[in-house]
Amino acid sequence: MRTEEGGPPAAAVTVRDLEEADLDNGFLEALEALAPVGLTAAQARAVYRARPPDLHTYVAVCRGRVVGTASLLVEPKFIHAGGRVGHVEDVAVSRQAQARGAGTALVRHAVEQARRYGCYKVILESSDALAGFYERLGFRRHSLSLRLDLK
Repeated sequence: MRTEEGGPPAAAVTVRDLEEADLDNGFLEALEALAPVGLTAAQARAVYRARPPDLHTYVAVCRGRVVGTASLLVEPKFIHAGGRVGHVEDVAVSRQAQARGAGTALVRHAVEQARRYGCYKVILESSDALAGFYERLGFRRHSLSLRLDLK
């Protein structure tokens, strides 16, 4: 038996809101699969406590340990009659847990939460290498993304 992402079957993954205790239970390590974190535990706690109310971070937990994360920023717009847009950011799954359903569970959860918050669309950015993963979850290529690094 294989999971829908192609890897071997794994223990059940649950998705829930990030809790401060998760910072010491695999969260930062899961983020390292995406990009260098560069924070001490104390700095990570300060970031956690300073987060705005429209930023929601979710974690995938397997066997009591965080194996993945994704964030949803809900942006109120002046266009579309004051509608809301969900921005999915920082989808990351620890290397050991990749291809076992955690990424799919996280993205589906973020999309469902965006629906619950009344968003009229959900957008995300992806590398070309990962675009197929998101397309299998119903996303489509749209527009062009540009970037300006300030640091």
